[in-house]
Amino acid sequence: MTAPWFVPVGERPGGRIRLYTFPNAGSGPASLTDLAERFPDEVGVWSVNLPGRQARLAEPPVEDLDKLVDDLARDLLANTREPYALFGYCSGALLAYLVCRRLVELAPDGPGLPAGSAGRWPERLLVGSFAAPDVTLLLRRLPSLPSWLFWDQLIELGGVPAEVAEREVLRPILEPALRADFGMLARYRHRQGPPLPVPVTVLYGSRDGSMSRGGLLGWRRQSVARPSMRELDASHWLAEETPDLLATVIAEEIGCVSVTA
Repeated sequence: MTAPWFVPVGERPGGRIRLYTFPNAGSGPASLTDLAERFPDEVGVWSVNLPGRQARLAEPPVEDLDKLVDDLARDLLANTREPYALFGYCSGALLAYLVCRRLVELAPDGPGLPAGSAGRWPERLLVGSFAAPDVTLLLRRLPSLPSWLFWDQLIELGGVPAEVAEREVLRPILEPALRADFGMLARYRHRQGPPLPVPVTVLYGSRDGSMSRGGLLGWRRQSVARPSMRELDASHWLAEETPDLLATVIAEEIGCVSVTA
């Protein structure tokens, strides 16, 4: 039996909207469980479930970004009936953006719509701690480095949360998925397309030294609507440092009542 591409991490019966989350590089569904628990009952939270991590650890990680994007978009359309939004976190923002663009291409006016699909694109794309895809700086040499240097560079650049960086015993387990994810990022070449007919929310930390104002504002080129810019009192790792605030802001952006701390 093939493992599902998306799994619930905070599903709530009778929820009004489903939030599909795309974690940072190398991470699996459990990485955003704490965040998922902080949403109101209106929001059912699901996560992308990629091979090479957690429940799919025995499977080889995906290396073909275009095929992955197409598989995720088709699966999502075929299995979603309620309104939904996408939230991409850190490097997961690029995957969420590409899936969103593919979903628009697969809409009723486009080719290849899966049979029985609800046939609609997301109500909103939310991106956290990631610059616009046409200007983001990608670590093209990182995936080819030897293991010790790979980890040194990754930690120096702040490419993993502190709790991951500190647990050296987990590195052999985490490294294949991290290398695969950063490998897909390294091979990414932006292809300019028409602005998305989907509103975009940009979430960023006020103390994130890796993000430039221009890189964040660049998301306005990716949507027909002016992006909603939401600054949080955090560094790069919004979900780890301020999960309550992040859930509150996302809930507000997708039109649900604010959660209480």
